[in-house]
Amino acid sequence: GVGQRERKSKRFVIGVIDKNALLLAQNAHNADKSEASAIIGDKEIGSKVSDRLSKLEISSQSWKNRIEPSDAQKFTVAARVRTPARLPFVKTSDDRQCPPQVIFRSANPPLLGLAKSPSMMVAATEVNQVSLKRSNSVPGEEYNQEATTTVTVLQPDDDETFEKFFTGIRNTVIDEEVEIADFDAIKSTERLAFKRAVQGPKGRRAARNPLKSLAARGNIQMEYTEVKSAATEMEMKRLKEMARKSHLAVEAIAGLASIEDFKSINLKSHSLPLNTTYLPYKSPMLLHIKGRTHVQTRLVEPKYSSINTGDCFILITCDKLFRYVGEGANVIEKTRGQHICAYILENRDLGCVATRELVVLSGKSGVHDADFWEILQRPQDWDVVECGHADEDDLFEVTLTETNMVYEYRDEELHPIEEFWGCVPRIEMLTADRVLVFNFASELYVWNGKNADGDAKRAALRLTQEMFNGGYNYDACDVNPVEFSTLAGDRETHGEFVRTGQYPEWCLLARITQHMETVLFREKFLDWPDYTRNPLCQDYNVNGVSGIRAPDGHHLFHSGTYEEPNVVLENANLGRGHFYYDPDTMRHFDVLTDSVTMWQIQEYTFDTVDDASLGHFHADGSYIVKWMYRISVTVRELSGNISNRSTVGRTRCAYFCWQGNASSANEKGAAALFTVELDKEKGSQVRVRQGQEDTAFIRLFGTMFIHRERTTNTWRLYIVSGSDARETVLTEVPCEMAQLRSRTCFILVHGEQGTMYIWRGCRATENTHTITQNAAEKVKVSKEFFATSTVVAKNELEGVESDEFFDAIGGKRREAYFSLLELGDEMDNFTPRLFHFSRTDGAFKAVELFSHLRSRDHATPYPFSQLDLYGARQPTIFLLDAGAKLWLWMGWWPKEESDSSDDSDNELVNRAGENRWLGERRAALTTALAYWKAKKESQRDEDESGNESDDEQSDAGNVVWGGFEPLEFTSHFPDWQLHPEVTEINKLDGRSEDLTSIEQYLSQITQREYPLETLLARPLPEGVDPTQLELYLSPDEFEEALGVTRSDFQELPLWKQTKLKKEMGLF
Repeated sequence: GVGQRERKSKRFVIGVIDKNALLLAQNAHNADKSEASAIIGDKEIGSKVSDRLSKLEISSQSWKNRIEPSDAQKFTVAARVRTPARLPFVKTSDDRQCPPQVIFRSANPPLLGLAKSPSMMVAATEVNQVSLKRSNSVPGEEYNQEATTTVTVLQPDDDETFEKFFTGIRNTVIDEEVEIADFDAIKSTERLAFKRAVQGPKGRRAARNPLKSLAARGNIQMEYTEVKSAATEMEMKRLKEMARKSHLAVEAIAGLASIEDFKSINLKSHSLPLNTTYLPYKSPMLLHIKGRTHVQTRLVEPKYSSINTGDCFILITCDKLFRYVGEGANVIEKTRGQHICAYILENRDLGCVATRELVVLSGKSGVHDADFWEILQRPQDWDVVECGHADEDDLFEVTLTETNMVYEYRDEELHPIEEFWGCVPRIEMLTADRVLVFNFASELYVWNGKNADGDAKRAALRLTQEMFNGGYNYDACDVNPVEFSTLAGDRETHGEFVRTGQYPEWCLLARITQHMETVLFREKFLDWPDYTRNPLCQDYNVNGVSGIRAPDGHHLFHSGTYEEPNVVLENANLGRGHFYYDPDTMRHFDVLTDSVTMWQIQEYTFDTVDDASLGHFHADGSYIVKWMYRISVTVRELSGNISNRSTVGRTRCAYFCWQGNASSANEKGAAALFTVELDKEKGSQVRVRQGQEDTAFIRLFGTMFIHRERTTNTWRLYIVSGSDARETVLTEVPCEMAQLRSRTCFILVHGEQGTMYIWRGCRATENTHTITQNAAEKVKVSKEFFATSTVVAKNELEGVESDEFFDAIGGKRREAYFSLLELGDEMDNFTPRLFHFSRTDGAFKAVELFSHLRSRDHATPYPFSQLDLYGARQPTIFLLDAGAKLWLWMGWWPKEESDSSDDSDNELVNRAGENRWLGERRAALTTALAYWKAKKESQRDEDESGNESDDEQSDAGNVVWGGFEPLEFTSHFPDWQLHPEVTEINKLDGRSEDLTSIEQYLSQITQREYPLETLLARPLPEGVDPTQLELYLSPDEFEEALGVTRSDFQELPLWKQTKLKKEMGLF
């Protein structure tokens, strides 16, 4: 039993040991496994989210593999290219490749103040140019580090200078030994006595007086003989005699009488030549328009090799404006080219006086192609470069922007502005007190703020001129912006890039003043205020969402401040032509006329007009008038009274070139040439159009006559204008009843019969009648009217005319003109007001027109002419305040010429122009109603009740179209002629002679809802946008027509919306 128990216990111990070993081995295996899994988990835990996101993105794009590829690429510029082009270069780095920022200093700085002495000069330390080069990896890194250089300052060696002047000191050392016994050899002596003063002899002579000694000399001359001459007394007597007859002082006459040799005088030289004007334009100029985001408009070489079919170009000369449209140009480039040309035409910018743009299309022949290529000197065998790679626009846009350099002038240096270096400039940098220099490669501008210092402006221009003469260096950039046009397009060989050199002659170095910037300069800025940059600008949205901002009618009514007419010649104010008072300096200027000479142009020569015919002009001719005058200046004394002493200035000269409305083009040109030939005095030259004469010009004759015909055997009718007897104009009008006006007077003349009728309108003022009587006295004695000395004058009053008068004027037809016999007297003393709605500076504004014959004391019944309306650029809008009624005159849409009808962009341009024209009409109508409301409020101030009538807005006035003017409207102008061509244009556009009130027409063109039948018919109602007809449907008709609600329709894709509209005929 014992042995058996021992065997069992032994087996139990062995089993326990085996089990423990098995457990340890299993734990070790689990530990290794958990450690390995932990390592794998650490490695994969960071990539689980990114992996899943990438898998989701790949999965979301997998649907593209299951459908056919899109055909959008077929309609791109790249697809239209016959052979795929390659990029001219590749951008080397994603970082900006800009020129290094280096402060520009003049190589020959001007010496301001005292010159520095040689001892003040310090030798210049060589600067390592590598340290100034900008890092390509980290832009702007060098500006965070401080560059230190060691400068050795020369110090004088005092010891060396001392030793050179004094001899050296030698230290001798005695090696001998001295003992005490050696002192016995020294001998003792007695102390010396003090020095005693020695007294001189007592018989010494005293010092002599030098003045007495000098006076005692015998060779000193105490007197001289004066020789008197009578020449000086005679000269002074002559000058005093001249002074009695002259207003100049004796000293001034002596100074004028002296003879000086000015050739021997050397004037101080200026830093800049006086004949350099630095204009911001040249002729010719070729502008290259390229880009997509911020389109680059750059000046390039005006040569045929700069043109390619992938971009747009603008060629500018003194009198012509060409716009080249490449067939591969994008829409943004085409639009920018159109807007730039429109701005040049409207503002006469860049020295161009062209009246219209000439479009040249690549791939199509036109009538202006020969002139375009002739200016660019294109050979006969030259083929225009095809458009380049599809990504070329973006590449050039980025690289050209990186080459922009902007400096600011400070302390005789041009300091780079890091914020705008290599970037698109912003308008916030243009402050009034700064002088900036912009380097756009081929264009260098010196921009002067209006409050900047004058010396700073001149110094900055001098430094910029020196920079221009030094050439350019674009080694750090990807492209040479001066010659980039030779790289654009699909060229066979781009050649080697040349990034350094001198500026060519066609480059521009210009000086620009604040608020006088050209369109070429403005195009470089990102945020220049220009409504044309944003085609979706709020001012030009359609359907009244946010239309063009209407001018304030209330402010327009109260802005009528009277100003006296003022003629300015040679920077001198002449007022109305006889005097001018300057309230600032309290000086009174009297204009004294010396002589008036008049010539008539005869095609290729000119004849002098005799004194009897002076002041008579013919509408079919051109004349030259020479005016010799002087200006006398009178001041006030301290007491306030006018001083008795006056100063008369030099004799001045002015030439007026008067051109009649019916004058031929040859006579107008000959008049201008003869004016230059006759102007020996180099005086002012003024062009005067018929009906636009200044008061100073009229005062030369007192009474001015303008004739339509040269015969005297028929009746001739003249209307009287002016409010002063010395500023009277008699203008001949057709002799018919329709030309009569109730607010003025007329003179009816028959030369052979010797008969004259003076007709007075029922509302003509007494002042107008007096002026007419004075003019009639001059008509009686004028040989231009009567060949006989016996003239019979008869007075006629409107409403009680004689039968002889009606026979002379062509019949008794009172309804032929708008008579005021049956109206009230509210028109007796009222001057009409005329406002022109235009957008000359981008914003839609209303500008008031003033008559040259206006007067503060008297009303002007007919201050405006038909030429003011029909001579403006069309289409346009005028607001006429006729007293008791407003008239809103609207012009016509001019027809396009046949040579420009092939332009593929004309339809887009016309649509945008028509939408803008519609928005301007809405704004003008709104302004007219506000103007009328302000006028009624002003009239109610005198009314105690102050009640506002319900029909106030409806009585505001009417809308009238050009060519359909009613008789009531034309009666506010002195003369009115029909224009059938204008009537035909507006008739084709759906206009009629039916009058529409301003309020009714405004509600018509702002209507927001139309029936479906109206929108399906053609032509569409006025004011409806043809591209968004669904907006004018009511909710019920919208769902009925398109089958979906308006909200569901907005959620559909654009292509499906277009499909539904096409199916219903609403597209």
